[in-house]
Amino acid sequence: MAEAGKEVQHRTEEADVFRTKVFGIQDGLIGVGSIALGAAGFSHDSLLVVVTGLIATIAQAFSMGVGEFISTRVRMQVFNNEIRKERYEIDNYPEKERDELISFYLEKGIPKEESEKIADILMKNKEVVLNEMLIHELKIFPDEFQAPVKLGLIMALYLVTGGIIPIIPFAFDVWLKFGFILALTGSVVLIIITLSLFGYLSTRYTGLSRWKGPAEQVLTGIIALAGSYFAGYGLSLLIPTQSFLP
Repeated sequence: MAEAGKEVQHRTEEADVFRTKVFGIQDGLIGVGSIALGAAGFSHDSLLVVVTGLIATIAQAFSMGVGEFISTRVRMQVFNNEIRKERYEIDNYPEKERDELISFYLEKGIPKEESEKIADILMKNKEVVLNEMLIHELKIFPDEFQAPVKLGLIMALYLVTGGIIPIIPFAFDVWLKFGFILALTGSVVLIIITLSLFGYLSTRYTGLSRWKGPAEQVLTGIIALAGSYFAGYGLSLLIPTQSFLP
């Protein structure tokens, strides 16, 4: 809640970008992290975890980046098609559009005479009428659209960032040989710290309290990571790693 005398800042124009960043970092930390910890539970081999994590990171970066690009592009194409239809109606059926404007304002409680005056004034500018139709009839806000390429790249970048973090301790174990258990512990700690930080930063957009935002991120992450690790460990009991040796 805003303090008295402090200006309230709305951040809806950043919603698409923020959603993409959250999705990307979470998919990296939790998605790739879960795959890496599943490999850790199965093999107890830091090198295999690093290789598995890198492959998962690269594959998901391409997959999710392209997926974000396509989904955003299709969404914009659908909206642009609706905008073209609305332009056609304004150009060819102005009286119908005027009646719709009047109905919008009547629903807001504005008297009929005043609603008609407002509609008559707005009908002098087709772009203003289009904007009113997009907001009231189609519930579309074009100013908030983000470029599909931009969102695709943001998704891929944040996913790579989130995917690399869980495998850093295992990479150091491959290099310095300080022990698999320490690498596993370090990976979990890094994931929890990053999720907490991102959850804390997200509260400026979500309005959640400074503890609830991080708590939600960490709790969901721990469930996924623990489940993946023990699933991998369970598979190792059913499929001993020795069976892969020549």
